[in-house]
Amino acid sequence: MADDNVYTLLITKGNDPDDQYGFYKERIDSQRDFSYIEYNTQDDELTDELFGEIDVIVLLFGLYHNNQEMFDDLFEKSREFDVPILLVRFFGMEYVLKELEEKSDAVVGWNPHCIVDAIETLVKGKDWVKPCDVADES
Repeated sequence: MADDNVYTLLITKGNDPDDQYGFYKERIDSQRDFSYIEYNTQDDELTDELFGEIDVIVLLFGLYHNNQEMFDDLFEKSREFDVPILLVRFFGMEYVLKELEEKSDAVVGWNPHCIVDAIETLVKGKDWVKPCDVADES
């Protein structure tokens, strides 16, 4: 059943030598039943008003090393405006820094169904409990 919601996402974009952002966009845009409005950390002014509209902040772990200050700022804004954080692991890796995992509301890999499921779950105010992409990559 299609979800009629249109989600407002803030996606990390910055110093990205591996084009994690482009790959993420490809994955999430492949989901026909998922509609979203995107803001990103490079092209949009990150005002308090904007954070008041955001449903989920999507952090691409592959950008962390070159954009640590941005990640720190987004974790702070997440707490200030009560916006959940979805951390997407570096493509092909299971590992994320424990400190980032602990500050995030959900952590997923690159399975587009899992990304969408995590966003929908977080917006509904439910806890993310299943690492759906670890066991069922079929």
